[in-house]
Amino acid sequence: MPSVSVTLDGDASKRRKVGSDLVEHKSRSTSRHPSRIFSPFRSLGYVTNEVPFSVSTLGQTFIITTVVGNSFQIYDAGTLHLLFVSTPQTSAPISAVSAHFHFVYTIWGSTLGVFRRGRLEYSVESGSKSPLKKLLVFGDYVCASNDDIVYVFRFTASDKSVPPELYTSIALPPGAGDIVKLVHPHTYLNKIVVATTSYIYLYNIRTGNLVFQSKPFESLLTDIDVAPVLDMLGLAFNDGKIQTYDLRYGKVLFELSCRQKVTSISFRTDGNAHLAAGTADGDLYFYDLNRKRRVHILRDGHSGAHGGVSCVSFLNGQPVFLTSGGDNSLKEYVFDPEISTSTTLVISPPRHLRSRGGHSQPSTCLFFTEETGHFLLSASLDKSLWTFSLRKDAQSHEMSQREKGNANARKAGLSSSLREKFPQITAMAFEANKQGEWENIITAHKDQAFARTWDGQRSIVGRWQFKTSDKGVVQSVAISFCGNFGLVGSARGSIDAYNLQSGIHRKRFRSHRKAVTGVALDSLNRTVISCGLDGELHFHDFKTTELKYNLHLPSSATSMLLHRSTDLLAVTLENCQILIIDITTMRVVRELKGHAKAITAFDFSADGRWIVSASLDSTIRTWDLPTGTCIDAVKVDSIVTALRLSGNGEWLATAHEEGVGINLWTNRTLFKQVAFRQITDEEIQRIAMPTISGEGVSGLLEGAFNSDESDDDIVPIGDEGSYVSPEQLNSKLLTLSSAPRNRYMTLVNMDIIKQRNKPKEAPKAPEQAPFFLSLTSGKPADQKDAPAKARMKSGASKITEFRRKLTEGHAISDYSEFVSYLKTLPPSATDLEFRSLDALEIDQFAHFVSALTDHMEKRRDYELVQAWMSMFLKIHGDLIVANREVTDLNDALTRWQEVEQKEKKRLDELVGYCNGVVKFLRLD
Repeated sequence: MPSVSVTLDGDASKRRKVGSDLVEHKSRSTSRHPSRIFSPFRSLGYVTNEVPFSVSTLGQTFIITTVVGNSFQIYDAGTLHLLFVSTPQTSAPISAVSAHFHFVYTIWGSTLGVFRRGRLEYSVESGSKSPLKKLLVFGDYVCASNDDIVYVFRFTASDKSVPPELYTSIALPPGAGDIVKLVHPHTYLNKIVVATTSYIYLYNIRTGNLVFQSKPFESLLTDIDVAPVLDMLGLAFNDGKIQTYDLRYGKVLFELSCRQKVTSISFRTDGNAHLAAGTADGDLYFYDLNRKRRVHILRDGHSGAHGGVSCVSFLNGQPVFLTSGGDNSLKEYVFDPEISTSTTLVISPPRHLRSRGGHSQPSTCLFFTEETGHFLLSASLDKSLWTFSLRKDAQSHEMSQREKGNANARKAGLSSSLREKFPQITAMAFEANKQGEWENIITAHKDQAFARTWDGQRSIVGRWQFKTSDKGVVQSVAISFCGNFGLVGSARGSIDAYNLQSGIHRKRFRSHRKAVTGVALDSLNRTVISCGLDGELHFHDFKTTELKYNLHLPSSATSMLLHRSTDLLAVTLENCQILIIDITTMRVVRELKGHAKAITAFDFSADGRWIVSASLDSTIRTWDLPTGTCIDAVKVDSIVTALRLSGNGEWLATAHEEGVGINLWTNRTLFKQVAFRQITDEEIQRIAMPTISGEGVSGLLEGAFNSDESDDDIVPIGDEGSYVSPEQLNSKLLTLSSAPRNRYMTLVNMDIIKQRNKPKEAPKAPEQAPFFLSLTSGKPADQKDAPAKARMKSGASKITEFRRKLTEGHAISDYSEFVSYLKTLPPSATDLEFRSLDALEIDQFAHFVSALTDHMEKRRDYELVQAWMSMFLKIHGDLIVANREVTDLNDALTRWQEVEQKEKKRLDELVGYCNGVVKFLRLD
């Protein structure tokens, strides 16, 4: 018997570390948030990777746990609805996962982690010098192994609330090969089977003894599974052989072959002696073990380019099995009941039941199909076109590529092959108008001289194929705003217009000498704009197809985007610049410079104020078009291949060179005021990428506010504290009031408001007053006493705050404090104070007019000062006319008139000059 190295760890507590502090999420290492605009939210489109999934039961429900990088996801097998996503992210990619009742056990690096309902309970260090790769959970034991050592952990508490301790470690004999899988045979107490590439070992983990060792295999072992029959194992090899192995006697009972590398096998446990085998080419083979022959083949279940089938597993006691692969898909199939006749037994082929999936390669084109940002259209390098839901993952689906009347129609028992998919999508156009009536999506495909149409409502390929008139490869596509016309740009310089409803060719535009890299049609269907590698921007009349204007660009144009509501056109050039062109005047209005390498993607904001762009320098920049400056810039870990802003401005979606998912970022400016300034290259910092679980972000609002604490640490990105706008930017500028518009409008129309609110009838005394009011005499007050009381009130002179501040301001020739107090009064109080000015002291009128004149000279609160003067003249106009001989009042009014006329003349001259310049530009 070969020697076995067994280590009983007596001081396991030194290796055990409890708490979530063991897991250092990548984003935690970057606690600072360098972007003032966008905050990472979460990633979508991830389902599984090449790590085999785990199946467990909770009552009558089957639970599926899949691995996606540094997290795992839990699905309900009955509906494949996503239940939980693990948090926090692990410090290294998860290499194996095993679910056991309410707990999920994972390994990453040299760490064993235990999760409950998707949250980390505790983690334990194994002390392994190499990463752990395989995992097995049974009873109170958890076995984790690297290539040649098995570490055994044991729970001491029955409820598993206490972390397990490292019980023992078992080193395999030299020459055993790498460990392939760990399994626990039924009824084998305290024993595990360690399958390597060349041997099978049976160990007693309680004593550490080697119980059995098989003879060396002729081929490399790739997978092993426990059969529902006692002492039986299923073995899979890289040469396509499948063996049933008797563990008690150490011999092979019989052998099957599928002539492909087998990656995973699983036994059916519902009473039928069937075996499923997944291969590296993505095919699934099914065998009847009683008759020892193959019964069905399911071709191309998963992509062979991504490792084929990584795991196949039957549900316990059910005619249902699941498969997964490195192509980011999880599929569920079911066997229908067998059909028996008098002489034969017909086994129905497996039927596709449900599935979840996403792209297997990075996305290249993105479009939000709704203004609310519910669905996201995505085209990928894997030749697929998907619609992803931002609200519910179960609503995500792939658009069908099956054409009507096609010879590639699906045949019974065979799934559509990956080779039947259309070539890779290189350009895409989408328009929401006319969706549901006819096709509203056009795609250009690699090395094809025609563009395809798609029905976005039904998620199927459309009826038409739009060919280029010069037989060149399609380089760019576009759809008119009305949704009636589709434009196709050719690599040879021509542009063709088709009717989307009928598919008929309508017009042809030819003027470019090289490939047309961008084409667009304005909102009124008057002008066709196109750019090309020849460095020219052409404006064609859509009706006559004549060339209206030709704009020479400083470099070759690589892409183009039109914002229809503002008539602004953005063109990216090979010299890493973005030109903003007004298609009405056909002039370049902005030049955006800053990217160091070629621009890969860009998009307008919904209001046309911003442009967000990404380039090969791994940066994402936000440009403010009114100022022409870069107001935000961050660096990401992977180059952005596509980006898109949602119609409501809430989301930024980005696809990257690494990773098959789509990252979502929230727009923080929708929830808080952000001060912007120009960003320099020295201030660009690396930003944490969104995670699958959205760790650190529990909702949309939290995603916008989650970095408030770290904003104080980011000195280079923005000014410290909140930005307070000055009361006046410059003394030469006319500044309006920040008061609500209804305040000064109420002052101007105070007389009308009073007249409208005046009661129609005088209040009447009740015929019979209540008893508690009739205790006193019901006789009205003596009317002859009223004039005396009125005289007493008017005789008492009271200096109000209004009059006091006015007098003090006149004494020091500074009315700032008086005007500030007047701005705080509501309209009713302002009316009362104006009427309280005593006509016997006519100097108060002069002081008040001087205060307004002084504020008018400062060019502040222009409309509010005008409202005050209008109200003052309405109330005291008759007294002013009656006292025209008063010198001070007359001089104050004359000075007011001069200042007001001077300011009005200055404004008229400026407005007239600007109007003339605009008209000149539009007529040229």
